[in-house]
Amino acid sequence: MITRACTILGSRRKSERRGFETRHGKPLRPVVCIILGFFVTAKGRLFVPLWKRGEYADVVLNRHAQQRLTGKELRSLTITPGSLSLCYSQEVEEAPVRTVYGVDRNEKNMTFGDAEGVVQIDMADTVKIRQTTRRIVGSFKRDGARVRRKLASKYWKRCRDRTSQILHAATNFAVDVASRNGAALALEDLIDIRSMYRKGNGQGPDYRFRLNSWPFWKACRMLEYKSAWKGVTMIRLTRSETYGPSSECGERLYELEREDAGRMLWCRACKMWTDMDVNAALNLSRRGLARFASSLPPRPASQQVYLLATGDKGGAVEAVKGNTTKTAILRVDASKSSLRPDED
Repeated sequence: MITRACTILGSRRKSERRGFETRHGKPLRPVVCIILGFFVTAKGRLFVPLWKRGEYADVVLNRHAQQRLTGKELRSLTITPGSLSLCYSQEVEEAPVRTVYGVDRNEKNMTFGDAEGVVQIDMADTVKIRQTTRRIVGSFKRDGARVRRKLASKYWKRCRDRTSQILHAATNFAVDVASRNGAALALEDLIDIRSMYRKGNGQGPDYRFRLNSWPFWKACRMLEYKSAWKGVTMIRLTRSETYGPSSECGERLYELEREDAGRMLWCRACKMWTDMDVNAALNLSRRGLARFASSLPPRPASQQVYLLATGDKGGAVEAVKGNTTKTAILRVDASKSSLRPDED
């Protein structure tokens, strides 16, 4: 909120310096930000300085807040009419990388894993929630535009909260598994993906709405800050590193125009079908390992297998064209998006 307010004020001042007339709309929500002067005692009581020198407001923190703030460095305090937020910092050491999990984000699922196993989390409910909200908002027949906007804002906020809950559960599970197994997370770059689903590309409005409302950026943001909390390394692969689907043998995969094919790809060299999302996660894992291997000292060209040492970067088995070795990929479907690693 503070960042938004500063941005709005800065843009208005810039327009006034250029000679443009600016309109001051409704004031933003009142916010008080305190950087210095407040402190938390050992008994879990928060003291906030008042206008008069030497006077403090006493706030009793609950048990959860006390546990979260233990051993943390407090940075700032933000007070709004309905909330009190404490910003703290903590030093987190990066865990040694033993493998790399490729993370493939899809509108209906999130798949992550490596050559030893792949986990697919079903998130089809997010698509149903957005489509249902769109149908409800489109059914409003009220005469007042202001009332329609208010109701639409209410329903879309509810939609965002429900989809965010599913994304939080999925990203928490992925980061917890990666932290427990000493794995880094490799993500593909989805820049300019919105241009693929815009008006004029020969696509229907329902299809464009479904793809353009897909919050792929939110899942990436959640994975980034949660990985920072857990000390998990994040690898952002470029578009050139992830271009085109390829199999383990290095051949390009093809999508056949068949009704029974579904989201399956065909490898002409291996004569086998591969799930599109599982194959994408494996490709991201191999290319993420190759990114780590490139940071190691040079090795002989004949040595194609890099061993991963504990606490050392690098180590990858490159997918070389003509490699006839087949590895059995274990796939696990997470039945619920709220699955946790400690649950059976």
